[in-house]
Formats: sequence, C-alpha cells, structure tokens
Amino acid sequence: MPAMWRTIGWVAMAVAFSLSRPVLAETDTVRILRPVDLSTLPLLVAEHEKLIEKQAAQRGLKPPTIRWSAPSKAGPLDSLAAGQADLAATDIVPFLIAADTTAATPQQVRGLAALAQRPYVLVTRNPAIKTIRDFKETDRIAVPALKSSGPALLLQMAAAQEWGPESYGKLDPMMVARSDDAATEAIESGKGEIASHFSRSPYSDDELADPKIRRIMDSFDIAGPHSASVLATNARFHDANPGLCAAILAGLRDADLVIKDNPGQAAEIYVGAEKDHDIALEDLSDMIGDPDLAYMTAPTGVMRLAEFMQRIGRLKQLPASWKDVFFPEAHDLPGN
Repeated sequence: MPAMWRTIGWVAMAVAFSLSRPVLAETDTVRILRPVDLSTLPLLVAEHEKLIEKQAAQRGLKPPTIRWSAPSKAGPLDSLAAGQADLAATDIVPFLIAADTTAATPQQVRGLAALAQRPYVLVTRNPAIKTIRDFKETDRIAVPALKSSGPALLLQMAAAQEWGPESYGKLDPMMVARSDDAATEAIESGKGEIASHFSRSPYSDDELADPKIRRIMDSFDIAGPHSASVLATNARFHDANPGLCAAILAGLRDADLVIKDNPGQAAEIYVGAEKDHDIALEDLSDMIGDPDLAYMTAPTGVMRLAEFMQRIGRLKQLPASWKDVFFPEAHDLPGN
C-alpha cells in the first residue's frame, strides 16, 4: 500500500476512534452555592439524586465532581464575583441588580434557570393593621435586607400601587433589616418593636400557625406570580462549559418532576439536608405540593419586576426581554 494511502487510513481510524470516545466535561469540578431552603429545593433534590451527573453522562460528558456548599456571609453573588463559586442560587431581586451592573463584562451574571415560584407573605401580629394603609410611622416591618431584597422591593411596588408611582418609598422608614430566623422569633414572641414580617414559607407558615398572627397580603397580590430564586453563573464559566450548563439545566428539570410527582420524597430529601427543622414531614409535604409554590425552571414575572426596578432607578438598563438576563440554554422555556 502506498505511504499516502496508509497515512490517510491511519487518520481515518484516529478520527473514528476519537468520535467513538465520550467527550470530556469542560471542567472536572463544579462549585455550586445553595442554602438549605425550600426556595432551592430543586438543587437539593438534584444533589441527592445526582441528577446533574446523570445528565452529563447521557450527553457523553465526564460526570463532574460537584462541590455543594452554603453561601458564606459574603453572599452568593459576591462569592460568584470573587471566583469562589461557579454557580450560585440567589434571590430574584439581587440577581437582576447583578445582571445589570455586570452587563457586557466577562463576569456578566445571567441566569441558567429559575428555581422556584414562591410568594413572599406579609404577616402581622398588630390587630390594628388590616391593609398596608394601616401602617403608622412607629410600626416596623422586618425584611431580609433594605432595598436589595425581594420583600423590600415588593413593599415599594405595593406602596406605588396604593399611593401612586412617586410614593413608592412611603413604607421605607418602617422597614428594618433582620434575618428571617430573627424576625420570626421576634414576631412570635410579641416582644420588641417588630410586629410584622415579609418572608416566605416555611417562615410565614410557622408564623401563621399562631392565631394572633395573620396574613395581610403576599407578593403575588402585588406583582403576579414571579420566580423567587434563580441559579446564576457568569459568562466566563458558561462560555467555557456550554455542555455542562445544558446538563445542569436538564438536571434541574428532572428535579422539578421529582418534586411534582413525589412531594413526599422531596420533603424527605429536604429533611435530610435541614438538620434543625421543626416541621412535621406531612406538613412539609403539603407545603411542597401547594400549586402556588411551583418549582419550575422557566422564569416567571421577571419583566414586571425589572420594569419597576428600572423606573425607580434600581436598574440602569431595562432588559428588552427576560432572555437578556438568562443564558441561551433557557431561551426555549416559556418564561416571561
């Protein structure tokens, strides 16, 4: 056989061999930040059932080693910016702010998928308060953070609806920053200045179990159904690992199916991760199965929140579409 044909034969064999081998994952190790929280339940299920690793293998990728951890005091988005994590679960409002401030940079933050569609619930133990019009200057409403948290922003949106667009800050003097744990303890004890709290389950469910505490409104009343949390990453990681990002999104969709079809199993997974819980498994299963608390990768209500944030100066640039703040893997989802 002539040398030229031998060479061609060897090249053809090498190409065929390379095509038959599994493609290696773009990175061997992925660092994901997620709190143990009902808003990140799909991540807890994906972790427990190794759904991301399974999706990577189905795509011919080497299943990555995933290092799961809770956010530090610096917060998930700061850890992402500092290179201490590859992906991070974050609430919707700080996510939109980060997407805006990092736009057109290698560290641009975008969403890979939504995690949960869950409302914040405003409750009070003050019998004089029936609606937000009843709050007085001396009343105090606990929120996780001033201005940058979902509850704080949605109270501003509620104020704008109630008293007019220019009065969006009317309730700001009444807000105080407290962790959900501290706020729940304060409102349930009835001691101190905090008598109202804007949070989500399981905190709101625990508070409402007290007959002296009642619901005033929730964030779906204010803004319609909306995503509460998002799995975010930056352009640098995404662009270097497109196959793995697709596997992560698919793994989350699998997790959503587990939650929908087997809320009891999802509750058991949550209980196994949250060692200090004091919620009965049956009650937790009912919470997870509540149709208002949907787990879905499709982003919901993003533009309604973004439009308000841009109008009050919280965002510099209004996204033309929710797709502007999510990576292409999510663009086929029925988001809004």
